[in-house]
Amino acid sequence: MAKASAFEWESCKAYLAELLAQTELMVTPEQLEQLTTLIELLNTWNAALNLTAIKDVKQMVLLHVVDSAVLLPVVRAQLTQVGGTLGVADVGTGAGFPGLVLAILAPDVHFTLIDSVGKKLSFVRQVVARLGLANVELINKRCEEIEHEPFAVIVSRAFAPLERMVTWCLPLLRADGRFVAMKAHLEESEIQAIPETVTIDAMIKLNVPTLEAVRQAVVLRRA
Repeated sequence: MAKASAFEWESCKAYLAELLAQTELMVTPEQLEQLTTLIELLNTWNAALNLTAIKDVKQMVLLHVVDSAVLLPVVRAQLTQVGGTLGVADVGTGAGFPGLVLAILAPDVHFTLIDSVGKKLSFVRQVVARLGLANVELINKRCEEIEHEPFAVIVSRAFAPLERMVTWCLPLLRADGRFVAMKAHLEESEIQAIPETVTIDAMIKLNVPTLEAVRQAVVLRRA
């Protein structure tokens, strides 16, 4: 896509504000500006790094930013249940979703964004610097290679079958922590394949304005 004009980015921001107004989220003008800048940077870097298959800016707004933003109430609810340190990890963050969006909307929470693909974290690092996000840490490793204080909550957009995601992420989760997987569809066979070491705590529908496709958050904890 050709570089968008300032007018087009104002239009993008207005579209983003319109969608977010249809959610339960309270977004400040500064956060709206940061989210718009995130989309602008994603659009710019995507041509060189192939960060996402989505090329249309309005689709980036809907399928990356708003789709990530609606997870925030679920994350906050899990942090409240777990208590203690407010540490959240986004495993398989890719170009920073949902982690970057959540970090912008929840500056009081510390987020660790994890991915094994260096070029994607290079982009995320640029965004963190550009937006001055002091609540974001990056780890460029595979899950099994990470040595870190266990997290209260781990989130992930489904990058693999649930059983594999749980196996990889469980060692990074506090004993009383919660794993929140964003899944479009969850077949019964996938549920049956979940290790006996964990149990499903809740399955929460995520309402993404104007999006007809199914979105849900599967909350798991240690059995």
